[in-house]
Amino acid sequence: MAGDYVYEMPWRKNYESYAVAGWVAASAVAMGVNQLTAMPPQPFWWMTGVCGVMAAARLPQAIKLSTLQKHLRGRELSFLTLKDLQKIMKKNPDDMWLGYGFAWENRHVQRSFEILKRDWSVINQMNRSIRSSKKEAPLGQSWIHGAEPEETKIYQPLKHTEGHTLIVGTTGSGKTRLFDNLISQAVLRGETVIIVDPKGDKELKENAKRACAALGKPEKFVSFHPAFPEDSVRIDPLRNCTRITEIASRISALIPSESGGDAFTSFAWQAINNIAQGLRMAHDRPNLVKLRRFLEGGAASLVIRAITAYCEKHLTGWEKDAKAYLAKAKGGTTQNRAIMLSRYYYECVQQEAPSSELEGLLSMFEHDGTHFSKMIASLLPIMNMLTSGELGPLLSPDPDDMSDHRDILDSSKIVDQGLVAYIGLDSLTDSVVGSAIGSMLLSDLTSVAGKRYNFGEDLRHINLFVDEAAETINDPLIQLLNKGRGAKFRLFLATQTYADFTARLGSPEKALQVLGNINNTIALRVIDTETQEYITKGLPMTRVKYVMRTQGQNTHGDEPIMHGGNQGERLMEEESELFPSQLLGMLPNLEFIAKISGGLLIKGRLPILVDAKK
Repeated sequence: MAGDYVYEMPWRKNYESYAVAGWVAASAVAMGVNQLTAMPPQPFWWMTGVCGVMAAARLPQAIKLSTLQKHLRGRELSFLTLKDLQKIMKKNPDDMWLGYGFAWENRHVQRSFEILKRDWSVINQMNRSIRSSKKEAPLGQSWIHGAEPEETKIYQPLKHTEGHTLIVGTTGSGKTRLFDNLISQAVLRGETVIIVDPKGDKELKENAKRACAALGKPEKFVSFHPAFPEDSVRIDPLRNCTRITEIASRISALIPSESGGDAFTSFAWQAINNIAQGLRMAHDRPNLVKLRRFLEGGAASLVIRAITAYCEKHLTGWEKDAKAYLAKAKGGTTQNRAIMLSRYYYECVQQEAPSSELEGLLSMFEHDGTHFSKMIASLLPIMNMLTSGELGPLLSPDPDDMSDHRDILDSSKIVDQGLVAYIGLDSLTDSVVGSAIGSMLLSDLTSVAGKRYNFGEDLRHINLFVDEAAETINDPLIQLLNKGRGAKFRLFLATQTYADFTARLGSPEKALQVLGNINNTIALRVIDTETQEYITKGLPMTRVKYVMRTQGQNTHGDEPIMHGGNQGERLMEEESELFPSQLLGMLPNLEFIAKISGGLLIKGRLPILVDAKK
């Protein structure tokens, strides 16, 4: 029980070192007197021995306090090569390495409490001395990590990462460096890695490519970036779907809408679905270019192909009757031939083999053209953006185009071949297009996850890293967070603030739905107070100690000359946050706290991956 009453004040002067110096000086004086005088030596030997014992008794306390105070100045940046990282991984193959740090406990809260209650001019003076001793001024308060002088390599079991991870940090705090570390480990484990990067960070791309080379499989790396089409693979974001109606849902979800269920969005969904159903009937795979072609140019040719394919499948000898109708087509134009085949379907085919999908296409074909154009007015700009210029062949690859030698991929191929796919969205150039591409690719990936969940066996892990996740978040990604664990998906979502999700999804409740599916949180420097509170409010409370000093005077009423006084000290406790939320805004670059593995709180710092140490 004695430990419960121990009070530590680590930021005071190191009186123990003064005591050591005093005892050593006394021992030296005794030895000097013994050497310089003819007095009996035995008393001086005894004195020297006693002084040495007292100095040795104080020395560990002085060293401990000196070491603790030394680390207030922070640590130098750590640099790591991929070879070093591979050695670290070999020692703990079933864990994910997060950097250097320690478990944040009550004693660290106490130490932080003691320095926070000091005069801030003292803290600022200490920071100025740190800046003057380094080439670059450090950002943040280095003493936070210095609350523990002994740090170790920190790990998280890979099994626990299947609960997904949220990475929060303001601009420049170190999210990209953390991604480098986690992505490189996933690549070196030989797992599938998919990186969705709205900004197009070149260093993030190069580090992933370098990790593939270190693994001995540089061919595993593939890259997609709209700004560099000549170096990109071609990706079909509509390739994988369980039901054909998913295609309409993916594209209509990109239409700006307050509720997502207004009449224009619903009409656009119906139009896309009709065309997609018609393409499937005609044994043709839907893509963005084909959908745009039939939305803008009319569906007459598709109607002809769909009716022809449908009749060949369900009717025998239909050609003779159809020819009689086609003969009545004025001028033999495509539009008139489609009109006559539509009449043929309603008069001859519908009674024997009706098709609701085909009738939906015919209804759209017969719809008033002016009204149809008005109803899809909000859809066409999106379709134009996704199919214009170089984006056309990038997102709607044509396998029959022998002049284009770029590989054609989709989410299923990336997963099945175990590739490392870097997907840059170029959102800084065009945020609307970048967000749309990211949302469709994530929807396609969610469909792949559904197939793996339902039919997959002996599945390999898939690591999905999404930077600036609020720009691409959609309902399929929320489903992937909710059910991806069964499909062996590990998701790592990075954002700057909690408000990013709220603004994107339209409500705090929807944002909490996203965050409620994430079990692990890694927080770098966070400026937003709402985000700070969200991160720390789930932590348990603890108690810190402080000394209350009292003094008083008293005078007897009957004898005014008689005075009394008292002084006292009491050791008190009060409730405190396990990690004060304001400290999140003071973290230096590359430092973080992590809530992982069901409640473990870690204070850590990140190394920087480099080609070779300087």
